Amino acid sequence: MVRNARSYTDDDAVGFLVGDFDALPFADDSLDHVFSMEAFYYAADPRNTLREIRRVLKPGGTFYCAVNYFAESESTHAWQDNIAVEMTLWSREEYREAFRDAGLYVAEQDNVPDREIEIPDATEFPTDDWDSRETMVDRYRTWGTLLTVGVAP
Repeated sequence: MVRNARSYTDDDAVGFLVGDFDALPFADDSLDHVFSMEAFYYAADPRNTLREIRRVLKPGGTFYCAVNYFAESESTHAWQDNIAVEMTLWSREEYREAFRDAGLYVAEQDNVPDREIEIPDATEFPTDDWDSRETMVDRYRTWGTLLTVGVAP
C-alpha cells in the first residue's frame, strides 16, 4: 500500500511509513498532520492508537481518519467475516468519544458519499456481491466514507 501511495505523488514533502499503530516512531509534538484511510479499524488497541496520534501531533495538528467500516454502514459489517484480523466496529458517536478521550478536539465529522462509482440500472444490476441494488446505493451514496477530523489542542 505504501508503494501504491508513493506512486500518487512526487511531492518530497509527503512521506509514507510502515509502522506500528501503538508505537509511532516520531517525537512528541512533531507532526502537522496524520491521515489514515481504511486502516484505523485494524488497530489492535484503537484507543491507544489515538493517544499515540495525539502524542505526535503538534498543537493545532490534525488527524484525518477515514473509514468505510463503521456501525451505521451496515452493508460493511460482513467484512469481518473475510478478514482474520479483529476489526473495530465503532459508531459515529464512538469515534467522537474516543477522539475526545485521547485529547483531540473533534473539529468535523461527516459522511463523504461516493458519487463516482457507477451503479447499474435496476434492470442490469448484478447481485453477485450485493443483496440488492438498494443496498449498494445505500453503501456508496448514503454512507460512503466516515471522515472524523481531530485537532490537537
